[in-house]
Amino acid sequence: MREDILSRLTLINEEERRILDGEHRVNKRLYSAFTKEFIVNSHRLMQEGEQIALRRHTRFADFPAHGHNYVEMTYVASGSVTHVIKHREITMRAGDVLLLNRHTQHSVRKTGENDLAVNVMLATECFHSLASALPPSSPLSSFMAENIRSNGEPEYMLFSVEGVPPLENLFENLTYALVGNDIASVDTLKATVALILRYFGELPECMISAARHRSDAELLQARIEHYLQTEFRTATLGELADKLGLSVPYLSKRVRELCGFTFSQLLQEERFNEAIRLLEETDLPVGDIIIAVGYENTSFFHNQFKERYHCSPFRWRRNRRMMQENEELGLEE
Repeated sequence: MREDILSRLTLINEEERRILDGEHRVNKRLYSAFTKEFIVNSHRLMQEGEQIALRRHTRFADFPAHGHNYVEMTYVASGSVTHVIKHREITMRAGDVLLLNRHTQHSVRKTGENDLAVNVMLATECFHSLASALPPSSPLSSFMAENIRSNGEPEYMLFSVEGVPPLENLFENLTYALVGNDIASVDTLKATVALILRYFGELPECMISAARHRSDAELLQARIEHYLQTEFRTATLGELADKLGLSVPYLSKRVRELCGFTFSQLLQEERFNEAIRLLEETDLPVGDIIIAVGYENTSFFHNQFKERYHCSPFRWRRNRRMMQENEELGLEE
């Protein structure tokens, strides 16, 4: 990296000046309208209609755990930067590049004056248009697939461009576009990032590591739980096995291993959870509730309910409402 570019990149900006002058922390409201669930919003950092933008990482303070509604590519131009992704510390050195999909939460440790990183922000549509030409065998194709899914897995990829002149030059071009007096056109930025992604796809030796946050076992468990929570009215072990491409005996065994209960026990738990919610929050007749949660045998439901809660559904609803009325009276006194 040319010294004049690094010198410009080192200049302290307004946000960093406030941190040094006593704020000591990143102002979340600069990045997101919602500070409780800290999701960095591209609308705060990009101009209206922009799909790609450059920004230098904020120094001198820890950057708290956050997500993004875009794909982020971080390039370390000088020094080091430590990211924490699901309790895993990833220390990047000069020349390292971290690619994060929009489902990944991470935090960044406090950096010093000469720890310089450039963030490339890519709207999801822009990233996919640039990466769509990559061959299906490329690891980036899997990354792209997870990123576009609304419930995709958090995933990151770590690369090193040190000693790879074409990539070093491309990232120097991006850095110059950030600090130079001449603002690069959107088309130039897109072309540069497209070349970077192509090199990453064609030079596997550049990749240091790649990971999804959850293991295959954790992912299978999550899919089992999601299916039961959303399809409990009609759920069957056979249907779930078909959805997952697994045999019924194997899935039955894995459900017991991963969740600690049989499929039938888990299904019954979900159905009764919903029955309790409907008893408490609605005036639906008990017979309608039994059908709504997926049971046809009313005698079975009543027997199981009494075994669980030691009373009938009618009495449970009456007792619950009496308790609520007493609580409300108590608040008024």
